[in-house]
Amino acid sequence: MNSLKRKENSLLKKWSQRQKGSLLENTVMLYVLQFTNMFVGLVTVPLQTRVLGPGVYGKLSVAVSMMMYVQLLMDFGFIMSAVAKISAHRDEPQVLSSVLSCVTWAKLFFFSVSLIVVCVFILPGLESSNIRLMYFFCLLNVATNSFLPDYMYRGLERMSVITMRTVMIKVFFAVMLFLFLRRPDQSWMIPGFTTIGNLGAAVFVYWHLIKKVGVHFCKVTPYEVFCEVKGSFWFFVSKISATVYSSANTLILGYMDPSGILAGIYSTPSDKIITPARNMIGPISDSLYPHMIKHKNYRLVKKLLCFMMPVILLGCAVVFIFAEPICTVFFGAEYAQSAAALRALLPVVVFTLPNYVLGFPTLGAMGLAKYANFSTLFCMLVHLVNLAIAYFTGNLNTVTLCLLTSLAELLVLLFRVTVIFLHRDRLRAEDGK
Repeated sequence: MNSLKRKENSLLKKWSQRQKGSLLENTVMLYVLQFTNMFVGLVTVPLQTRVLGPGVYGKLSVAVSMMMYVQLLMDFGFIMSAVAKISAHRDEPQVLSSVLSCVTWAKLFFFSVSLIVVCVFILPGLESSNIRLMYFFCLLNVATNSFLPDYMYRGLERMSVITMRTVMIKVFFAVMLFLFLRRPDQSWMIPGFTTIGNLGAAVFVYWHLIKKVGVHFCKVTPYEVFCEVKGSFWFFVSKISATVYSSANTLILGYMDPSGILAGIYSTPSDKIITPARNMIGPISDSLYPHMIKHKNYRLVKKLLCFMMPVILLGCAVVFIFAEPICTVFFGAEYAQSAAALRALLPVVVFTLPNYVLGFPTLGAMGLAKYANFSTLFCMLVHLVNLAIAYFTGNLNTVTLCLLTSLAELLVLLFRVTVIFLHRDRLRAEDGK
């Protein structure tokens, strides 16, 4: 007991003595974001699935997946390129203001293009005004979230501001859903309340940037905006490759079954169990990457995998055995058939940690970061080819789609392991051993 108290006091002391913007603070804030997302999902998803039903919930999932491409277009890799520039010029308010202005103009242009495409080519083909309203609010949700300058705070390493904003939005979203969501034709409320939360957060964030950070909008030329976009292009391509194959699953099921039931069966375990599990592993990789670049501590990677993988395997085994009661209790009796999809997707969770830590942390430390990007592109291409084969041979359903997704993740892992093995001479044992 005394030993436990000493450990708690030590952790509290380290936290109280942390530096603002330190690795410890930013890592903790990143995990707070993940736990907030998971908690709100655990609280609100049962309400959404029961009120909307598999059909409408599946259509909402299709809309969210479709708008993910709008999100990718509006973000356009700025979360990487702009962050790097801001980090390098964090003490130059004029440069920061120029980046803010250029990125905002670029996002306005991409939003205008997206709005035209959605209003001309998507909304007219939807079957009801309720579904059209849902799609429109999904678009506004993505746009208002994208206009929030998270990249600025990431570059300045002030994650606490982002965390505060996100927690407020999530709490507002959950409260509003429980107060007002009562019927399937109110599906627009799910993206609508988040949009309202984003607008409120934008007021606070831009006030903080202008008043507290000293960054403001300034006059920039079209050429400066173009240069900002050009500098983000390859980050955009990399992000597209990482996202296409996962979001394509829901869109394909939505095309195969316009009722939305197949998409609902797939997206329920995928979006609400598998994705949060993967997101919880992400901060480990994000924190490990700079340490590995500096120290090339490959033994740490081995220790991490040896310690974490048994825990992950045990957790996946439990979920595999109890998949059906998990789906029925958490999502509702109508989602019992989602158990097979959940079981087929569990290998994705198993492969996530080795894929993450053997990606940029390990390959980057070895001077082979380009292969981490190549493996992502390879994964997308293989998955799309496999989907096409399954579709045209009449073998595509929710279970085979999930199995193909797991296969793609396995191939990424094999790709990265192969690259590391072929360049094993670059591995340097700790302490000169």
